[in-house]
Amino acid sequence: MESPLMSQEPTSEFDRRTLLKGAAAGVVTAGIAGADGVAPAEAQAQGQSALQDPKIQTESLTFMNGDTKINGFLARPKVRGKVGTVLIAPDIFGLSPYAKETAATIAQAGLACLVVDQYSRATEPVPGDIAQLRSFVGKWAPDAQNVSDHKAALAWLKKQNFTNGKYGVTGFCMGGRITLLVAAANPEILAASPYYGPVKAAGPTNIAPMDVAGQIKGAVQGHYGADDMNPKPEDVEAFYAKLKETNPKGEFFIYPGAGHAFHSAGRPSYREEAAKTAWARTLAFFQKNLQ
Repeated sequence: MESPLMSQEPTSEFDRRTLLKGAAAGVVTAGIAGADGVAPAEAQAQGQSALQDPKIQTESLTFMNGDTKINGFLARPKVRGKVGTVLIAPDIFGLSPYAKETAATIAQAGLACLVVDQYSRATEPVPGDIAQLRSFVGKWAPDAQNVSDHKAALAWLKKQNFTNGKYGVTGFCMGGRITLLVAAANPEILAASPYYGPVKAAGPTNIAPMDVAGQIKGAVQGHYGADDMNPKPEDVEAFYAKLKETNPKGEFFIYPGAGHAFHSAGRPSYREEAAKTAWARTLAFFQKNLQ
C-alpha cells in the first residue's frame, strides 16, 4: 500500500486549506498563472519565459559580504507597497537561466526574490561538466561561505524599501541543503522550502542539515523524489523526524516516479506533474507565511 508520504495528495487538512485558499485567490493547482495563463513549471518546460512578464521587473545587482562583492539577481512584482521576499540558493550550476526563471515565477506570485550567486568569488569560468563542478563547488562555494553570503543578502534586503520584513528561502539540490542551513543560521527566516537537498554531509566543506535541524525556527516544507538516491526517502524521513523534535512546523512531500532534480525544466530529470504540484505548494506556502 502506498504511504501518504509517497502521494502527491495533501497529507493534512492544513495542506488542503492552503491549496483551496490559493485557488480562491487565483492560484491554479499547477502554480501561479502568468499573463498567458500557463503555470510557471509548465511554462519553463515549454520555453515560455516568466522573465518576459511585463508585470514584474528584474535586475542584476551586487551587495557586500564584508569586503567581498557578491552577485545576485532580483525579480519582483511591479506593485506599490511592501512584499515578502524569498532567497534562492541555486543548484550546482549557479546563477543560471533556470535560477533566474524560477525567481521570475516567484515574482509572478506577488513576492520579491533574490538569487544569490554562490560563485561570485570564482576567478575561472563555471564548468559545464558535472564532475568538474563538484570540485569547483568545494573550491569556490563551501557551505559556511555560502551560508554567510545568504546572511549578507538578508542584511541587504532589510535596507530595501520594497520588503515587508518577512523572509523565506528555497533552493535546489546543493541549494536545497543550503536552504536548510540558511534557515538554521537566520531565525528571521519564516519559511524554508528545500528541494531534494542532501540532508547528510558528504565532504570536508559540507555541513549536514541533520546536525542543525534543532536550530531551524521557521516553517519548513520540503519536496523530494521517491526515486532519488541522495537524499534517499528514508534519509528525508529521518531528517523531518529530527526537525519535529523541536519544530512542529515541518512537513515534506515525496513524489512517486520522480528522482533528483525533478523540478529542473529542460533537463532529462524533469517530471512535469511532480514539478507543477510541488511548485504550487511552495508558492502557496510562501504566500501564507510571507504576505
